[in-house]
Amino acid sequence: MRRISSAIILVLLAVSCRNYLDVQPQGYVLPTTDDEFAAIVHNHIREIEGGGDEYILGNMERLLTFEGFADDLDANIRVGTNLPSYAGEKINSMQLRYSYFWPVVKDCNIVIEHLSDRETETARQTLAAAYAIKGIVYYNMLREYCEAWDDAASQKGLPVVERFDIRERPVRSSLQETYEYTLGLFDKALALNPEGGLYYFSEPVIKAYKARLLFWCEKWEEAAAVCRDLIRNGGKTLTPASAYAEMISAAAPKGEVFAKSHINNSSELDWYFSAIIKYFSSRPASLSLLKLFGDEPEKDVRYNVSFNARRMNTKLPECRIRLSEIVLMLAECEYHLGDEAAALEAVNDLRRNRIDGAVDLTLETLPAVRQGDRIRVDAMGGAMTPLLQAIFDERRKEMFMEGDRWFELKRNGCPEWWIISNGLKYTTRKYLYTAPIYKRDVDMNPEMQQNEGYE
Repeated sequence: MRRISSAIILVLLAVSCRNYLDVQPQGYVLPTTDDEFAAIVHNHIREIEGGGDEYILGNMERLLTFEGFADDLDANIRVGTNLPSYAGEKINSMQLRYSYFWPVVKDCNIVIEHLSDRETETARQTLAAAYAIKGIVYYNMLREYCEAWDDAASQKGLPVVERFDIRERPVRSSLQETYEYTLGLFDKALALNPEGGLYYFSEPVIKAYKARLLFWCEKWEEAAAVCRDLIRNGGKTLTPASAYAEMISAAAPKGEVFAKSHINNSSELDWYFSAIIKYFSSRPASLSLLKLFGDEPEKDVRYNVSFNARRMNTKLPECRIRLSEIVLMLAECEYHLGDEAAALEAVNDLRRNRIDGAVDLTLETLPAVRQGDRIRVDAMGGAMTPLLQAIFDERRKEMFMEGDRWFELKRNGCPEWWIISNGLKYTTRKYLYTAPIYKRDVDMNPEMQQNEGYE
């Protein structure tokens, strides 16, 4: 990535996110030139490249939290204590995490406000990246701090913060309004024709996040259209089984990967990430996940890359955007749109690139719905079907250790379950899927509503 040096000390980049509400910075001057504003964006890109970013693409620290919350690892068998066992353990850190998203929004607002009327190439590319980053941050907060999509007009969304104004006391919009605002940010980024090579946020990456947003908010037709576009025109093809392990372990985006975190393996945080990788290998995979690989699991390259003989994780835990996720989203969109043949073809296309000697699934040969699975209903509240089960199974195998499973549980019914740890029973309740917003924001503003279960 190209670097733009700047002598400006941007304390704005380090201010706690809640300060956009209540603290007036003293003695600091905003940037003035295009390159100085671009330095704000490049600061965040450096964080992504070095693995320090938890709020845009995400990093291993983020994965540690959400993989610990979910059920792909068996929390009833605790070899180490560095992974959380269930969501209730991290409530305080999750509300604090909410506050740390907002400095990124503030940085984007500063760039957008000052570069919107400039016509230089640097201004255009920087502005596109700022809109994209802000959209991604809103998408991440929407999934973590808003309820799963349902009656969106009445569900609580996020504050819509349009500009850098430390005197403003924004309240929460509806979930519908938050979705529309976030979608608009992605569309504004794409309208600026972002190019690859200068920033992370090229057109395919922004479209992938737009697809994720549409998919999460159950806009099946619109999401399917973006997914088809990426599959045809995104410049990627599904990585074959022979190259899968290399793609997963590569430092830089390789094969079907549009973007990933931590591409700089000389980062000052590498010592910490080495420790985190060991944390992920301290708890065995759940039997419900392992059984999805069938009687000959060694034929599936994902099994070979992900587990050792003791059921411990061996897959490199990194945040990635991959074409396989786009294919799986398309499969589910086609299912909800009523095109079962297209949905099944997408699933089979992925399986051909993952399983040695894969035999295509047919609607007639799909296994019957299993009884007792954690996910029992789909995102629309409908009963599980053999085809949808096949889509979910492939997604669970494919996205293991990429921070996906917790949000799949949330998106599909928020199932409750319990674990036993140190002789005590801990239950993941439905309300725990939606993290609390920062208590100080609620205390400062009587009109700011807290999420259910944390009042």
